[in-house]
Amino acid sequence: MWRGIFFFIKLAILVAIAVWLANNPGQVAFEWLGYRIDTSMALLVLALAVLAVVVILLYRLFRGIFGAPGGVRRGFGRRRQRRGQEALTQGLVAVHVGDTKGAERWSRKAADLLEPQPVLKLLQAQTAQLSGDESTARKHYTEMLQAEETRVLGLRGLTMLALREGNEAEAREHLDRARALQPDAPWVLGNLFELSEKSGDLPTAEAVMLESERQGVLPKPEAQRKRAVVIYERAEAALVEGDKETAESKARAAAKLEPSLVAATLLQVRLLAERGRKRKAEKLLEEAWQRAPHPDLADAWLELNGDVAPLDLAKRAAAFVQGRSEERESRILLARVDLRAELWGEARRHLTALSAESPPEQRVCRLMAEIEEGEHDEAAGKEWLRRATVAVPDPAWLCETCGAISPSWTPHCGACGSLDSLRWRTPPHLAPSVPAVVEAVEAETVDLDEEESSPSPAAA
Repeated sequence: MWRGIFFFIKLAILVAIAVWLANNPGQVAFEWLGYRIDTSMALLVLALAVLAVVVILLYRLFRGIFGAPGGVRRGFGRRRQRRGQEALTQGLVAVHVGDTKGAERWSRKAADLLEPQPVLKLLQAQTAQLSGDESTARKHYTEMLQAEETRVLGLRGLTMLALREGNEAEAREHLDRARALQPDAPWVLGNLFELSEKSGDLPTAEAVMLESERQGVLPKPEAQRKRAVVIYERAEAALVEGDKETAESKARAAAKLEPSLVAATLLQVRLLAERGRKRKAEKLLEEAWQRAPHPDLADAWLELNGDVAPLDLAKRAAAFVQGRSEERESRILLARVDLRAELWGEARRHLTALSAESPPEQRVCRLMAEIEEGEHDEAAGKEWLRRATVAVPDPAWLCETCGAISPSWTPHCGACGSLDSLRWRTPPHLAPSVPAVVEAVEAETVDLDEEESSPSPAAA
């Protein structure tokens, strides 16, 4: 639209000039080489315009003739550049999908077609790393440090190589340089946290995770959970050094940051109990129980009240679980204290709903066996002990990384060493095999009963 408007404006100007010249023709006379020329001003302007057009056309003609070789060379250069960029792109794609041969082929082609440049170095480094030539990869990554636009990529490549070789000191050095360039880069903060935590530099690990939380590198709940675990590790380290005051302070900070971290609460309770602050410790357990009942909390509460008479303990337990008395763990805790007080009926009442599950948990079966033995005799509890052999396994601390079972929660899995991978879960249970096992056990029980009921030859 604007181009049309400008065209009409220019046309209007030319028409105006032509009209003005027509209205003011004037006379022009000049002599040159013995000739005298008399003409009008309008014809002179027209002649000058035609001459200008001819000069421009001749200039372009001569420029095209003498500039043709250079144009051809530039055309070939542009074609070569385009092919090189295509090879570079194909090489990066091949690296991304793990095509080693393709990456090597396209890398060589790009190197032949293109001048040395940072992205080409990146392709060559990643290709060498993909093919297992780590010395060549290291050479290219080191060269990438010379260019500002690829310095961070070079540091990342060198960091990954150092971590793969187990050279944590070198990796830490590269990470510190990368952090100075990009302090909020997720890969920098993540690797720096892992290295610091693994090496025992817990203050740095905590600071890095706090920075990750502030920068939004990790979701806030995940960042707070990891920071709480590190703070708990610092509490354990202080306890090993005999600094119980710092250990209690760190455990309190970890529990405040992540209330679901049962181990932090238990450590607080233990240290408070040692200082004689039993009431404070019991209050912490009550608060934790109201958030989420857990067997470890129940064990700590029973240990804290180990000197209380059984009947009084049963009353205290009822107050302890108040508000969460219908929870599974509350029922089991009440049944345990009722068993100590030999309140068989009360213990059975608490376990009624749990024992009716099909199949029930092993710990429920064992408690029911104790009730039957205490209320009747040992033989009465055998049925529940038999059922325990095919019951659902008791919940335990399972590693989400390797599946190992731990008797208690620890910051690291004892089997694979992964950080904060233990979760309170029911171990795998092959439910379809349960009926067959039950039938086998019942058949064995029937055979034993028949043998006991049939008279022996000696008796006959």
